[in-house]
Amino acid sequence: MADDDKPKIIIDEDWKTQVQREKEEARKKAEEAPKPEEKAAPEAEEASFEGLVSGLAMQAMIALGVLAPRDAKEVMIDLRGAKYVIDLLIVLRDKTKGNLTPEEQGYVAESLADLQQTYVLRSQQLQEAALRQAGIDPNLKP
Repeated sequence: MADDDKPKIIIDEDWKTQVQREKEEARKKAEEAPKPEEKAAPEAEEASFEGLVSGLAMQAMIALGVLAPRDAKEVMIDLRGAKYVIDLLIVLRDKTKGNLTPEEQGYVAESLADLQQTYVLRSQQLQEAALRQAGIDPNLKP
């Protein structure tokens, strides 16, 4: 291959200067552009024992199908997941015994009672649905 056939490489020594100038222009435009109004971030809820219990109770309610995520088209029931969260609340109650205010104790007890009642009801509903699906009348006494 002759020297004339080789591709010629042209090196532009000013490319760094050009890039630097473009960066400066972009920075100036960004500084001059009107800034959108900054919204104040919503203040986070203060961490509390009630908030912890409430968050766990909400997870259990979602697992029991009482609450559904906003975009959910179907309600899914996860008894195993609900039982796990209820058991977590029981452990939390037992491990914090003697360290809670009467209001906190009452809140945990009430939350647990509501969740356990809903768990039993949902378990019965699922059992009855399974019997009906198998062609058995759940109201018949053996």
